[in-house]
Amino acid sequence: MDKNLLYKYFKGEASPSERKAVRTWVEASADHYDEYIRERKLFDASLLLSPREVRSPLKARLLRLGRMAAAAAAVFALGVLFQHLNTRPEEGLMQRIIVPMGQRVNLQLADGTDVWLNSGSEFTYSTTFSKSDRRVTLDGEGYFKVAKDARHPFRIETACAAVEVLGTEFDVINYAEFATTEAILCNGSIRAYGGRLPAPVTLKPGDRLVFDRKEGRASRSRVSTRNYSQWMGGSLSFDDTSLADILTNLERWYAVEIDAPEAWTRQVRMSFKLIRNESIEEILKAMSLVVEMDYVCAGRRITIIPKQPKNS
Repeated sequence: MDKNLLYKYFKGEASPSERKAVRTWVEASADHYDEYIRERKLFDASLLLSPREVRSPLKARLLRLGRMAAAAAAVFALGVLFQHLNTRPEEGLMQRIIVPMGQRVNLQLADGTDVWLNSGSEFTYSTTFSKSDRRVTLDGEGYFKVAKDARHPFRIETACAAVEVLGTEFDVINYAEFATTEAILCNGSIRAYGGRLPAPVTLKPGDRLVFDRKEGRASRSRVSTRNYSQWMGGSLSFDDTSLADILTNLERWYAVEIDAPEAWTRQVRMSFKLIRNESIEEILKAMSLVVEMDYVCAGRRITIIPKQPKNS
């Protein structure tokens, strides 16, 4: 694939025919997808070197937050908000990273753990975070490549449960407005426990743990883990997902507001994949070919209207 076309695509400047050509190429093979991810990361990194970003004194302050390498510049370039939260002295100062709607962020923690945060996520950790104390909290979605340390488990805390690992790759979905909290294991092993979880659960690669917050029940199933890591490279995959959760993801992805009847969206389920540079109008049009629905776009506000069944 011509790199000039790929970068044109990343910038949102590609024509409809060029966007189609890129999507067809990406989906043709796993190698093409991997190349797409590599080039997307290089493109994102190039944004960090823009001269206009170095004018603010905030950048220098962010670079002193800890061993986050280029990650500090990355979150600054993407408009991510850092907050310092006061806690008890023994806990150190808390750092909160808030990712704006429609953005995503990659950072590296002091122990070498690589973290991707999806749109609308909040990630909190202490300034005392180190190789011996590896605790973080997450509201949103994060993909973690945890540096292995058998003596010091890495722990992610949510309102529903804690996820503990030694060294592995996994995705956690814990948006406050979602009906469920999920953990998907790609490599290694993780254990979910505590909080509202009825009993500890140990996952193996390919397992997906779903905790229903309303019912207080947990279920485990086998999934394609690739569907839960593609968002880092600019794509989203849904596998038998409720329309309610799909629309919430689209709101974050495109920074729009979507209105639809809640009861209806909970009943409808869909499976599909989208790439970042597809417009929200293109996605809604494709969805309307599968689901009986109409939609109205008014700026950043979208209304979805279920079609009434035709009388036979």
